[in-house]
Amino acid sequence: MDFSARRVAVTAATNHLQLREDNNLNLNSGSLHVITTSTPQRVSGDTATTSSDLHNQDLVDVMAELERYQVDRRAAFAFGMAQRGRVHPLNEDELKHFRKEKDGVFGPSPWDTPNLSTELPFTFGSLPSPASVENAIKNDIGGENHFRFAPSRGSPGEDATAIMHLLDNIQTPTYSDPGAVVHMQSPTFNRAWRWMPGWESEGMLGQSDFLLTVAPAGEVFELEYHDHHFSTTLLTGSKVWLTFPPLQANLDVLRKAYGEMHAANTSRVALGILAELQHGIFIIQKPGQTLLFPPFWSHMIFDTATSVSSGFFIATAAQYVYRIRNMDLWLSLNLFWDSAEEQQNHLENYAAELATHFSTIMTGNFKRFKVANVQNAICREWVKTAQKKETDFENMKEKIGGLLELIDDEGEREKIDEMFRVVWIEFVQLKRKKKPECRLCHVRIEHMPAGETPDDRLARHVTDVHCNF
Repeated sequence: MDFSARRVAVTAATNHLQLREDNNLNLNSGSLHVITTSTPQRVSGDTATTSSDLHNQDLVDVMAELERYQVDRRAAFAFGMAQRGRVHPLNEDELKHFRKEKDGVFGPSPWDTPNLSTELPFTFGSLPSPASVENAIKNDIGGENHFRFAPSRGSPGEDATAIMHLLDNIQTPTYSDPGAVVHMQSPTFNRAWRWMPGWESEGMLGQSDFLLTVAPAGEVFELEYHDHHFSTTLLTGSKVWLTFPPLQANLDVLRKAYGEMHAANTSRVALGILAELQHGIFIIQKPGQTLLFPPFWSHMIFDTATSVSSGFFIATAAQYVYRIRNMDLWLSLNLFWDSAEEQQNHLENYAAELATHFSTIMTGNFKRFKVANVQNAICREWVKTAQKKETDFENMKEKIGGLLELIDDEGEREKIDEMFRVVWIEFVQLKRKKKPECRLCHVRIEHMPAGETPDDRLARHVTDVHCNF
């Protein structure tokens, strides 16, 4: 599939996160893996089929699913990986040997890896029939809607005809004409959204709308990366996922791959990259099953039958520091948009989202979440200095400053700059009531440039020292 179509999955959700309703952050910097907080088990606490019942897959079943599509070199390559045992199945008996609190390939909980369950994020109690899904999509796709059809047939008219053929064949498992509807907005499914209170323990910041994807049998979605929690429910069809954890080595492979793709002016991920990625997990997904990804995982999708899926993204305070640390991956992905205008639009939305979430974290209160841990981590990361061997190190302030420099619209850039500056001033002014110093660098107020009041001195200090982007 064309990479530009896949980009909808990364940016459309992250740029339109809508706050619905309303642990400790472990900043271990070990080289083995990026440590993030676990997905809360309460999200699927009343699951009809527990994840352990579904986490018993094997690679033989994966090969059986992929065998029909060996004509596609990507599916053939994935089949070979499964055949040689170079990846894991979604089987807890195998994965548990790689789980450790520190320095493990995966975190200690099954929620630290993609979690498969029969929990539906909708108000209806059972999975709608394929005919009902087809009717809902046909009703929703008309009028104002944002989605992509790829690969394009070359003209809007031909694309429209191909889209209708695809929708007419949602109930035909073997329909294989190329082209998928990617991340379509669906008012029908949004109205059926169901709140899951478990996210409160992660410091929920926002959730995207449901985004539907309709794909024919044999469609392959190439390697993709998300910096949010990602939940996707299969409504019809069958999928095989090839997923990779955010090991530091894996993230570095992605960085290298995206750099080579930009240099070669291609949007296709080289298959050799899959061989370099470590500890992949194959997952078979069937209708009525929801797959929940922790943030920073990457994945490929193989549609082994005509399928419809409904997904959404969740942003949490617990992942914020790691989003900034891995900002360069998002920026590399953003360059795959077709035009400079699209790149700038998504860049502005991304920066504005980071600023809004920063404000919520530094000024807000969360139910059942210790936001002070994240606030302290942000303070440390904002002024952190490089270690001796870190030649390309940037602290959080430098990363935000570099992001703002990429925004062409001066007015938009200054508005986002101001959001960060105002929040920092309010934060350090509040903290100085306990101790007369800057919360970031611990310079005492009496040593700051003269001002009419202590708050004036702090405001000038923050502007000149900590927000001089």
